[in-house]
Amino acid sequence: MAELNSEPLQFAAAVTAVTLISGRKLSRNFAYYRSERHPGQFVHRNELLVLCHKIKMEIFGMHNMMENPENRYSPYLVAIAGEINDCFEELHRKILFFDPSTISSIIPEIDAQRSFWRQYSDEDFYGENLNYLLEASISNAIHSIEGSIKNLPQSAQC
Repeated sequence: MAELNSEPLQFAAAVTAVTLISGRKLSRNFAYYRSERHPGQFVHRNELLVLCHKIKMEIFGMHNMMENPENRYSPYLVAIAGEINDCFEELHRKILFFDPSTISSIIPEIDAQRSFWRQYSDEDFYGENLNYLLEASISNAIHSIEGSIKNLPQSAQC
């Protein structure tokens, strides 16, 4: 029986993952920069909490994928990591509308995560240590960020 060569399939999956990441990022940026912020519009704390929840779910999914040795080098890990990176970027952008005195402790935590996840396109990012980081320090960091966000006012005016 002929064996299916998986290299072209892996390449196709990688191209699909990169296309998905790029398309979502372009869509998000287009919507953000085309939207007209009118005085009096609000950013709600719940929007930030939804982003935190989405990040936690993506981290959970990534961790589960990495638990299986067959999936450790899956191109879809790049797509998930790209989505996490985008969520942290959006979280940072939206939290800046809140009063500086209320977010001064949260911003360094978010920036540390943004710096870490920005490396998602680097091949070395997906080493053996990543799964441990997902389970321990990154999970704790997102819980800390989420807890700090819960202490913010209900909304902030743009």
